[in-house]
Amino acid sequence: MRASLGPALCALGVVAMPVVLAGCGSQYAGSTVGQQVESWATTSPDPKFAAAMSTLQGDLNRIAKTQSASDAAALRTDCEVLVTDALSANQNLPTPDTELTDVLSKAYTAAAGAGRDCLCAAGSQPCPAGAHGKADLLATSDAESAAALRGFIAAEARVDLLLAMSGGRQ
Repeated sequence: MRASLGPALCALGVVAMPVVLAGCGSQYAGSTVGQQVESWATTSPDPKFAAAMSTLQGDLNRIAKTQSASDAAALRTDCEVLVTDALSANQNLPTPDTELTDVLSKAYTAAAGAGRDCLCAAGSQPCPAGAHGKADLLATSDAESAAALRGFIAAEARVDLLLAMSGGRQ
């Protein structure tokens, strides 16, 4: 009898462990992923989600305006601010939702890349290996900026969907 009890307890443990771990929950308040995302978005360390989105979108818009003004010093400053803000926002990952975390991680990476390539184009060193000319670097930065903006829109849509599904803001 004892010999057969060991495998049965082991099997019970394998089946029960995920249930026990799921019961441990998230570090964010709420019983649904949407409620946990809402808690993450409003209680994470600064910058909070909405503030980070607004700041990064503002950084990208400012860089676009500074590029057209041909002011290298202002462009370097704006590009450095973008890198700093993207890295700061990235510190609030992961979110309670893996899809949202993935979208934001890619968007923040694109924003930081846009800032670094912009810095190189504006005459800051070091530039990435294989960097070729200011126009190419700015084109790469613009493409990364567009990818970041698409990611921010996708992240905001994901948050809205999760909140709507959990009865949060509509």
